[in-house]
Amino acid sequence: MKHLILFILVTTYFRLHKACEKNRVILHNELGRGRILKFHCYSADNDLGVKNLNFNAPPYIIEFHDDVIYRTTWNCLLRQGANMEYSYEVEVYRAGDDIIPKCDQIRVWTAKLDGIYFSRNSKTPPVLALRWKKT
Repeated sequence: MKHLILFILVTTYFRLHKACEKNRVILHNELGRGRILKFHCYSADNDLGVKNLNFNAPPYIIEFHDDVIYRTTWNCLLRQGANMEYSYEVEVYRAGDDIIPKCDQIRVWTAKLDGIYFSRNSKTPPVLALRWKKT
């Protein structure tokens, strides 16, 4: 009986991942001409390293599936300014409490001079969520 339950769980996991569209975190730089957004994004399983995003460049997109066993969480340290003196550590994505992973979730984060804006989809305009912290 234990083997049957394990088989069902494993089969369901792989079937969900095959049919499930990846979740996405989208980062935009709208800081202004010549201003760079420096960011370092990571999860428990992935570390993307430090990257730069130029003003009005195509957005940086992180694609992933939710983990079935552990709650998927992505964090990003966002930095900007002449000496990168403005920053914020942001939890850009966290999976829900459901045992069934979510599919095709979108989180849009936009860096602007007055703060960091957020939207849960690409059709809704982002709203101011966080103010930059000066370090």
